[in-house]
Amino acid sequence: MELTKKDKELIEIATEVVKSNSDLYEHLGMHVGAAVRAKSGKIYKGININTSHSICAEQVAMGQAFACGERDLEAMVSVKMNNDGSVRVVSPCGLCRYTFDKFNDSFDVILEDIETGEILKVDSLELLPYPYKRESLHKKKV
Repeated sequence: MELTKKDKELIEIATEVVKSNSDLYEHLGMHVGAAVRAKSGKIYKGININTSHSICAEQVAMGQAFACGERDLEAMVSVKMNNDGSVRVVSPCGLCRYTFDKFNDSFDVILEDIETGEILKVDSLELLPYPYKRESLHKKKV
């Protein structure tokens, strides 16, 4: 899928959030910012939180959207700020991909193809091709 003007704006917002919070990461090597656009048009931001139980920027942004009553997401992007201050779009980690899959409704994820460097837009449910699925807990007993 081709990037739209709104997608490029989402990348700019994620870049701004990671740059404006760079003071939190003076001694850490991983600085990630994320922005998620809900179908309502509102944008929610997140940064990664590095602790003994780290939280990904994507999960912070999704949590902020959900806490504000959003349930339908439209698009998400993550960016990483390198130690030299440059920023690039990155792919979400496996845990984030699993989190996306658990919401069942797909949304667009803007990411970098690490082979070509191209920025792509991919359906969130296509990022985890063989997800773990539990049987329904509400299954009828025989």
